[in-house]
Amino acid sequence: MTTKPRAFVPFLLLLSILLVSATLTFSVTTEDPKRRLERCKQECRESRQGEQQERRCVSQCEERYERERREQEERRGQGEERGRGGGKREEPEKRLEECRRECREQAERKEQRECEKRCEEEYKENRGRSKKGEEGEEGKGEKRIESDPYFFDEESFLHRVRTEHGHVRVLRNFLEKSKLLLGVANYRVAILEANPNTFVLPSHWDAEALLFVARGHGQITLQCQDNKATHELRRGDIMRVRAGTIVSFANRGVGNEKLVVVILLHPVATPGMFEAFVGAGGQNPESFYRSFSKRVLRAAFNTREDKLERLFERQNKGAIIQASQEQIKEMSRGSEGRSWPFGESRRPFNLFHKRPSHSNRHGELREADSNDYPELRDLNIHVSYANISKGSMIAPNYNTEATKISVVIGGNGDVQIVCPHTSRQQEEGRGREEEEGRGRQEGREEEEEEQQQRGQHYARVESKVSCGTTFIVPAGHPSVSVSSRNENLEVLCFEINAKNNQRTWLAGRNNVLKQMDRVTKELAFDLPAREVDEVLNAPREEVFMAGPEERGRESERGEGRDGPLQSILEFAGF
Repeated sequence: MTTKPRAFVPFLLLLSILLVSATLTFSVTTEDPKRRLERCKQECRESRQGEQQERRCVSQCEERYERERREQEERRGQGEERGRGGGKREEPEKRLEECRRECREQAERKEQRECEKRCEEEYKENRGRSKKGEEGEEGKGEKRIESDPYFFDEESFLHRVRTEHGHVRVLRNFLEKSKLLLGVANYRVAILEANPNTFVLPSHWDAEALLFVARGHGQITLQCQDNKATHELRRGDIMRVRAGTIVSFANRGVGNEKLVVVILLHPVATPGMFEAFVGAGGQNPESFYRSFSKRVLRAAFNTREDKLERLFERQNKGAIIQASQEQIKEMSRGSEGRSWPFGESRRPFNLFHKRPSHSNRHGELREADSNDYPELRDLNIHVSYANISKGSMIAPNYNTEATKISVVIGGNGDVQIVCPHTSRQQEEGRGREEEEGRGRQEGREEEEEEQQQRGQHYARVESKVSCGTTFIVPAGHPSVSVSSRNENLEVLCFEINAKNNQRTWLAGRNNVLKQMDRVTKELAFDLPAREVDEVLNAPREEVFMAGPEERGRESERGEGRDGPLQSILEFAGF
């Protein structure tokens, strides 16, 4: 009788451990992201690592928190859109790869392993959620399109590099948001910001790159096999960096201003994905030399192992570090002005040194093509910059062949894009419930026939934009940008597939509709040509004009020339 209690004690102990383990597992998967963030930060503080490693650990905790918060918002949005066919779920596999990439920035191998373990746990949890969300969704995915497929705010960027001296942010792949962006899925947008008197360590990219200096003053150094060239960078400079070229940046600290560079990348190895390869580094940023075996490194460098370890393990300050003005000047000495093998045509071209193609009191448009900068010919890209005065707008227009990747580099305002795809999605969403009540094939045929009878419909995709917002305007899609009343709106545009492209203006003195003959106008609008011309000829400006609010004030003062018809903007759906 006395042995039974003793045998029972281990059983109780085992049961307690199992219960505690189950409780901890449950808490990890159900814990509020904010509480998980605080717990993660606490673990960083208690890990007894160096100050810099602790800051990096805390930074990764915050990035993970932001990612989880966005995922929660996406899931809430998917719940609201599920019956209408809206929303697009980001694949857990892609989030896992991003998480692992962040882990590789850890200085210590042990930290990397712990970080990757947390990534695996998050992946399993997110994959479980995705499978639940996909139940009952089969057959509907092909028609599901986001109601706002063209706009990306600052939260859509992920940090590739972040130190106290600057950062590099990369926009998520366009295709992750909508299938409508398939045409630009192999392009990525990145933004480099470097504080005054800093140096961005050399690296090469498996992507072609087109740079635009949005702010500041600095220098760029390009290295190929046998040569090196350093060029000064000023606001408005455009420059191509060929794939595989070793590139580094420096901010000279002129005017104590940050250096901000917008980078359009076109991957050459893996479609839609690119990487930066750092050779001249150590632990942070990690040098790719460290991945070779020690035996190979000893033979390649003909150097003892202890010297190699010192060379490739000492750097631990990050990819953007502080540098004195003397050091920055020394880097450019002896290489400034060299042209071969980079050539005179490969020097930066300054867009602001070229006269505007259009300019009036409401704004100015500057454009660069291959005649200005020959490097653009191979890329098949044009670059433009619109500075829209406060309270004004650029006239509605569309590109015949080019898709615009636009980045707001100053000010704020509104952008509207006319899209037939989102309108069709809304129609399909309304008809889906009726379709499910009858035979699926019969319902689809009736829906298509009904839509053909109704004719084409359009939707207005609209968003507030501010500095850092990126938006896409596909070829053929009419769009308009309106500046706020408080400050100018500055928009940088990379026009993809620019060869043979023409910009077509839909309002203003140069409105393309004014070229229609009298009979065409009367047949198209079902109105006398005189009334149509009254509307088309009303605007006094072209390209840039008064915005809606300013135009309203002009009308109140009797300065406007609005006729009895709807404005052409309202007619077009803006």
